[in-house]
Amino acid sequence: MDKQRHLIVGYLLALARTEGEGISEAARALGLSRQGLHKALRKLRELGYVEEGPEIRLSERGRELLREALRDLMEYFGVSTIRLYGYVARGLGEGAFYVSLEGYRRQIEEKLGFTPYPGTLNVVLAPDALPYRRYLEALPGVLLKGFSDGVRTYGNVKAFKCTIFDMDCAVLVIERTHHGPEVVEVIAPVKLRDVYGLKDGDPVSIEVKLIS
Repeated sequence: MDKQRHLIVGYLLALARTEGEGISEAARALGLSRQGLHKALRKLRELGYVEEGPEIRLSERGRELLREALRDLMEYFGVSTIRLYGYVARGLGEGAFYVSLEGYRRQIEEKLGFTPYPGTLNVVLAPDALPYRRYLEALPGVLLKGFSDGVRTYGNVKAFKCTIFDMDCAVLVIERTHHGPEVVEVIAPVKLRDVYGLKDGDPVSIEVKLIS
């Protein structure tokens, strides 16, 4: 990481703690003068890392820089995968509909590297695996951007590459879903139930890659 990028990451990490606050409140929280913070914000806006407006708000470019820094740290500390485990459960049929949408399917092919089978494998996590599921909500993952088809708007979906029985798949973290937090949905280039003979209640382990 070069010196300028290192300094910018430091500023953005500090500003992230005050997102949504006005400049005066943020300056007090960060122990800076209002003038000093205003000067730093002006420079960061010029570089595209902070949005215009009366409140502290990182831009998508700023968030992406923090994601890159997080990936660097995770690689350094050797934190690259987590294991989720639970049992196969019957789905609601939502997966087949959403995965078949062109707006998502095309992004899955481009960003995850496979054409998804039109459906998902639903896995109910064991209670002691739930904390690891929450890690995925906080980490960047691979963003499948939401879109509108002119009739309905579909939200963002975050994905993490994973493997099940050595098959390359992806776990989805969906903004809007009828499932509770104990359920994860897995997409794959094949119908996992058929390929591996899975039935409701069968145990399954998912090796999730945190760095894509």
